[in-house]
Order: sequence, then structure tokens, then C-alpha cells
Amino acid sequence: MNLLQTWLIIGVPGVATAMGLFAGRSKLRAWFGYGVLAALVVLFATVPGDPISAALVGLLAVAYLATGRGTAKDDEYLEHHQARESLTTTPSQT
Repeated sequence: MNLLQTWLIIGVPGVATAMGLFAGRSKLRAWFGYGVLAALVVLFATVPGDPISAALVGLLAVAYLATGRGTAKDDEYLEHHQARESLTTTPSQT
């Protein structure tokens, strides 16, 4: 299998799966996403051809980690539906 076939058969679906796992702010899904990206890095490092593919997938993993996906920053992040108190006139129950 050459590099193009590997990207089309495994790489593109793998990256799409990882991106889906990073949607939202779930720590567990984020760690599964990192696992998928790590497996892709290992795969592309072992496929004969250009090692830049492994570096690109690794760069994607570093970018997600830099944004705080799957880290303690996710605990502090409020989704839009959790931060709606400023849009209502009802007094807070907390």
C-alpha cells in the first residue's frame, strides 16, 4: 500500500473520527481522540514514503492539546447553554 492509498483508506476517516471525538468538551472523548491521532502517527511513521504525513497528524494532536481539549481547562469552560444566566431576568437559584 502506498502513501496515497493509506491516506484515502485510513488517514482521512481516522482524522475525521478524531475531529468528531474532539467536538464538545468531553474529557473522555478527547482522550480517545488523542489515541486515534497517536495510532495514525505510528501508522504513517511506518508506511514507506514521506514522513511528513506523520508530522502533520502529530501537529493536529498538538494543536488540539494547545487549545486545552481533554485537560483541566475543559472543567472551567462553559458551553453556551450553561452560561445563559446573563440572558434571563429570573434570579439565580445558586
